[in-house]
Amino acid sequence: MWWNGNLKQKTSEMKFKDLEGFAPDSKVWVFVANRKLIDSEVEMIRQRLKDFCVKWVSHSDKLKAEGFVVDDVLLLLAVDNKMYSASGCSIDSAMRFIQELEREFNVELLDRQNFAYVSEGKSELVKKSDLRLKMSNGEISGSTLFYNPLVSNFQELQSDFLKPMDSFWMKNMV
Repeated sequence: MWWNGNLKQKTSEMKFKDLEGFAPDSKVWVFVANRKLIDSEVEMIRQRLKDFCVKWVSHSDKLKAEGFVVDDVLLLLAVDNKMYSASGCSIDSAMRFIQELEREFNVELLDRQNFAYVSEGKSELVKKSDLRLKMSNGEISGSTLFYNPLVSNFQELQSDFLKPMDSFWMKNMV
C-alpha cells in the first residue's frame, strides 16, 4: 500500500514514475476490479500487463505503453501520445486483453458499476447498487476519497485520480 492517510502525499506519490516523460495528453484507461486481487494475482497480472505493453502496436507501429496494478483493486493502461496514438484496432486489442485477464483471473474489470475508494488507509470496493447503503450506515461520506475511473489522460491521472466524493461526478451516484 502506498498511502499513509495524507491525501496530499498520496496524490504526489501518484506520479507513476514509469510515465515520467509521457505527454500530458497521453491516453489512460482505468479498470476497477469487482474484488481485491491477491498478491500472487497482482504479480501475474503485472507481468501480463508488461508483456502486453511491450507487444502493443498501432498500425504496425510499436506503442510506448505502461500498465499498472494500483492498490490491488485497479488496473491502468497508458499510451504515450508523443510518438504514436492508440487507434481503433489497437484499442480493440487492449480490450480483448482485459477480457482475457477477466477470464483468466475470474475478475470483472469492465463493469463500470464498480468503484474503488479509500477507507482507513486501505482501498475498498463498492458496487453502485450498494453506495446508498454504505452512505446511510456511515461507511462512505462526501469526504470519502474515491478513485476516478473516468480519467482519460496522464494529466487528469495526476490531478484528478483520487478525490473526495463530493468534489466530482461521484456525488451524483447516490
